[in-house]
Amino acid sequence: MSIRVGVDVGGTNTDAVAFSNNNLVAVAKSPTTQDVTSGVTNAIQEVIKIGNLSSKQISAVMVGTTHFVNALVESKHLLPTAVIRLCGKTTQAILPFRDWPLDLRKAIQAEVFLLEGGHEFDGRTISALSQKQVDEAIRKIIESGVTTVAISSVFAPLDNSHETIVAQRFSELAPNISVSISSEIGRIGLLERENATILNASLRGVADIIIPALHQSIKELGIDCQLFISQNDGTLMSAAQANRYPITTFASGPTNSMRGAAFLSGKADCAVIDIGGTTTDIGILRAGYPRETSSIVNENDSGKCEFPIGVYIEEKIKVKITEYLKFGKDSAKANGIQYI
Repeated sequence: MSIRVGVDVGGTNTDAVAFSNNNLVAVAKSPTTQDVTSGVTNAIQEVIKIGNLSSKQISAVMVGTTHFVNALVESKHLLPTAVIRLCGKTTQAILPFRDWPLDLRKAIQAEVFLLEGGHEFDGRTISALSQKQVDEAIRKIIESGVTTVAISSVFAPLDNSHETIVAQRFSELAPNISVSISSEIGRIGLLERENATILNASLRGVADIIIPALHQSIKELGIDCQLFISQNDGTLMSAAQANRYPITTFASGPTNSMRGAAFLSGKADCAVIDIGGTTTDIGILRAGYPRETSSIVNENDSGKCEFPIGVYIEEKIKVKITEYLKFGKDSAKANGIQYI
């Protein structure tokens, strides 16, 4: 019997379920631990014990975690991120980090560079890429001690050659700096795509902790199978891809709840409310999958239709947070809200 194990790492508890041919075999719950690994290991161990299973029967492990969205909500564990925008003389009226929540901006914003480069909507070059400018920006980023950078270029989804050239230059001059390029993350809109790329870059440090920890948990249990991470849109991706593109996984915890609710209830079109330890998320399902929408900052990465109730509830569903809801101490403190 081939077994698939699904694990949901929440801020309070880690849940594990074992399935065989879409039939539920066992369910287990374990407290989430500070190091992540122990909580996942305990949950999988428990589900194996309850289902009287063998580690060799497990053919796949799928994990969803709230660690990425919690890092944003609480403004914790985010890496200061340098931004390089390849734009020439255009698009300089609105700078990167425009209209960001103040707490996120303080946690993430490092140096910003507006350099020659970019393309018009028809593929024409706005201005030639300047290697001298690029090398100077890389030198300053190295000197600042920043370890992650976001690169965006005007109309990069149509022509990403300038972004890839700059990314290659980083690999030559600063191989230890993590690089995120917008053409691999967002869509046409420059600011939305740039915002998503900055968030992705800032979450690389969290991913470098979480993903290896999940691999270690599986290894310690003697499980030899592929590890998958659930994405914002309710589908799966490899752990290696999740480590490079954490922005596509940061809301996977609530997405798990939404798809799980649809599966268990048999309702493909519905609203789902997921009450967690840090946020409460309201999602809309269409044909069993989360409907797409934007998130905490204006970004157009593929995501679910979710309203994270925590520090941003007044912006999202227009209710007064101090009158109706209580919040975790860290998420309240992050936005200067008195903890109730």
